[in-house]
Amino acid sequence: MSLVGMPTPHRACIPVARSNLPRLQSAIRLASCGRLRAHAEVEATNHEDHENREETRARSERSRAMLRAVARPEGAMNPPQNRYCERLGIAVPRVEDVAAQGTAKLFHLMIVALLERGGPMTLDEIAERLESAGVLAETGDLAHSLKKAWHGMAPVYRDATGHFGLDLDALALHVVMRATGLLATRAAPPPPAPAPPAPGDDVPLSAEELDAAFRDRYMTSLSWVRQAAAVLDARQEAMTAQQIESLLAALTKHRTTLGERNGPENSDLFVLGADGRLTLAPRAPGLALMRRAIRKLSRPELIRRAERAACTARIAARRAELDAEARRDAEIARRARRAVVRVVPFPEEPQAAAVLDVGQRSIRTFLGRDMAELAGALERFDVIAGLHIRDTLLALGLDADRRRVVDLRPPKKSRRLNRAGRILEITPELLIAGTTGISRPLGDPEKVASYLAEGDHAKLARRLESDVKALHAFYQYGVLHGFVRLRWGFIDEVLSTEWALPGDVSLYQQLKSASETGAAVDLVVGAAPGWADPWSRARRVRVLDICSNGVLVAEGEGRATFAIARDEIQAVRLAPEHTGPSARRAEGAEGDGAADAEDPAQVS
Repeated sequence: MSLVGMPTPHRACIPVARSNLPRLQSAIRLASCGRLRAHAEVEATNHEDHENREETRARSERSRAMLRAVARPEGAMNPPQNRYCERLGIAVPRVEDVAAQGTAKLFHLMIVALLERGGPMTLDEIAERLESAGVLAETGDLAHSLKKAWHGMAPVYRDATGHFGLDLDALALHVVMRATGLLATRAAPPPPAPAPPAPGDDVPLSAEELDAAFRDRYMTSLSWVRQAAAVLDARQEAMTAQQIESLLAALTKHRTTLGERNGPENSDLFVLGADGRLTLAPRAPGLALMRRAIRKLSRPELIRRAERAACTARIAARRAELDAEARRDAEIARRARRAVVRVVPFPEEPQAAAVLDVGQRSIRTFLGRDMAELAGALERFDVIAGLHIRDTLLALGLDADRRRVVDLRPPKKSRRLNRAGRILEITPELLIAGTTGISRPLGDPEKVASYLAEGDHAKLARRLESDVKALHAFYQYGVLHGFVRLRWGFIDEVLSTEWALPGDVSLYQQLKSASETGAAVDLVVGAAPGWADPWSRARRVRVLDICSNGVLVAEGEGRATFAIARDEIQAVRLAPEHTGPSARRAEGAEGDGAADAEDPAQVS
């Protein structure tokens, strides 16, 4: 069977009549021309795109060069200090300087614009400032791009008037400032320690050189004669061969030992005395070579030792600085005057308020005409905590940036529950109840509104006092742990907080100190401590071990140990030497709960 005219594999074979061949050939020529034309058009388009990309890249380089040119004109002076930069201790930045780096994100430039202004700005003002610095958005709408780049992220906040400001105590702000070069980078590593001077061959070996050359080192390539000569040169005294051998054995066990064939008898380095002790021949030709060989081994080790000593000294000095800084921070935290505030009906329109003085453990309510005194009462506090507290301070005419402000609103607005898209709204009531165990932490807004409308100041005052106590327990837990708890159904998670001052002692630090010293501690576990007697439900224990999620404790000598979940601990203190009956909870005794008996809040 002939294979001529058979189709090739994977290729269709269609029979064509002889009369139709000219028409088919013309169609093939037309198709080939079409393919060639299309290929030419694609090549032209690719060439045009390449030229456009090159033009865009050149335009970008020109824009960046223009930004560098206007970033810091020669002889320009730093702008005057503003309240943001004054509190942060940095020089006032310029948007052009950071934009010229070419690495800052749009959100970072937004923060730089706020730092440059030193106060809140509207979104249009921020966009106008960035446009004047040559910053362009890919969408063409810079204000819209700024809003999408922010999407509620710290350290930028938006107040009730629509202005954007900076939370100067947020960790995210310092991260951004370091990324944009506004904060000084970490100090460069110090230069290496100066190498010790190299002695000449006529200088005897020192004890340090001998120890550095031999200590725990493999010396199998060095003859016993040179080892013994090095010992005699460093000791500068007569010694027997056995004494030299014992000293070398104390320095290292990885070496050539004394034997019958490698003794000092046949070496011109030694002089044998009448008492059998060896001394060095001062003019022996091999003495200089021996010193040179030993120093070749000892010098690198001496340099390493000098570097380690310098590093140890730097670490000790740095630790002393950190300890002094920690003591200063602890003193500042101890002296800080703190307040927890609850206002109704709205943070931006306060008509009644309660202020809890954390240090004095006192509560003062402001109703009716007393509201005129609220701003003056808050002015003396260094730390003010509350729900949407910035809006409240703005409504009262107080500068929130002059003090530490702790907003107790949820760090997150919602949480996705499943793949179907079910969303859990995270409210302050949900977080406070899950964290403190108080079932109704905040009053019903409708009832509060009725109290205000009817002028029922007695019920309104009780409600405000109960609310501010719940907020105080919530704030204390966040300071102690560094997080709050989200508990709902099958969810038991934590949300991190930044409410503590640098000098506040965390739960882990207190438990670790008690574990190391063996001191007893009082723990309040479960619901938040009561207001009248916070330690009435405390359990006095000794900390035996601390793990990631719990702590192993014992209530007394010889008693069984048990574990306590760390996130269940509401309060902790070192046990006082003399305590009353209420300081320790007897087995089966009941405390006063997380709130006073007269409070509407109940403990779950």
